[in-house]
Amino acid sequence: MGNVLLKYLRNLAIAALSLYILLCVLMYVFQDRLLFHPQPKSLAETAAFLEQHPDFDTLCLVMDDKTRISVFLSKNGSPSAKQPLVIYFGGNAEEVSHLAAYKDEFAPCMLALVNNRGFGRSSGSPSEKSMFSDALTIFDQLKLLPGIDPENIIIVGRSIGTGVATYLSSKRPVAATILITPYESMTAVAKEKYPFVPIHLLLRHPFASEVYAETIHTPVLALIAKHDAVIPAPHAYSLLKHWKGESSFLEVEADHNSIMHDEAVWNKIGEFTGSHTK
Repeated sequence: MGNVLLKYLRNLAIAALSLYILLCVLMYVFQDRLLFHPQPKSLAETAAFLEQHPDFDTLCLVMDDKTRISVFLSKNGSPSAKQPLVIYFGGNAEEVSHLAAYKDEFAPCMLALVNNRGFGRSSGSPSEKSMFSDALTIFDQLKLLPGIDPENIIIVGRSIGTGVATYLSSKRPVAATILITPYESMTAVAKEKYPFVPIHLLLRHPFASEVYAETIHTPVLALIAKHDAVIPAPHAYSLLKHWKGESSFLEVEADHNSIMHDEAVWNKIGEFTGSHTK
């Protein structure tokens, strides 16, 4: 009887271990589908957007690997003068054209809305490596455009895009950074959600913002949603502890999505943008 029980328990342990290993393998293989949710747009949809928003143009920027990145750029209201610029990097399921409605909140800056690979009319597939590389190339190309003040650029990131914005701010001379629902690292967020798997071994896209923040000496504004279940608020405060430049924040009674419709958030963005542009 004892041998039968031991054999049963051994087989049960082997089955449980096999299921656990299978789960880890599946999470590793399919993590891109869990992390990124591309939102492509047709040419007709893009044309309709431009018709509805005549104050925007669309740019097609070519990356080092020939991938095409689509950017919506607001028109210069003062063609004879160079204007400050805001570059916006969206979330993991965010096609960015909807931000055109908030253009005035970024005054006096021109606004560049970046669709990551696979989003809008951008080609390719997103990854941490490509998003970081693209951000550098996008910054370098946009700052050379006529009408842009290259010494006066603010970087904005939303959700997963805060990792891109933080990385870019650590690698290029920016005036300031705005982070909406940020985190210290995607590894920390994932560990909280999946404490039973070795995330540090499985995650190919760590977005280690806490590391890059240690080298940034320009100002940052963090917009934090108190009821955020996707990226809980403590992750934002953890990131700010690593930021070497002046940091400020606003926490509002919102969740991960509703924060984008909070009037106080946009008022704070407008105030911050105005005070950090020349």
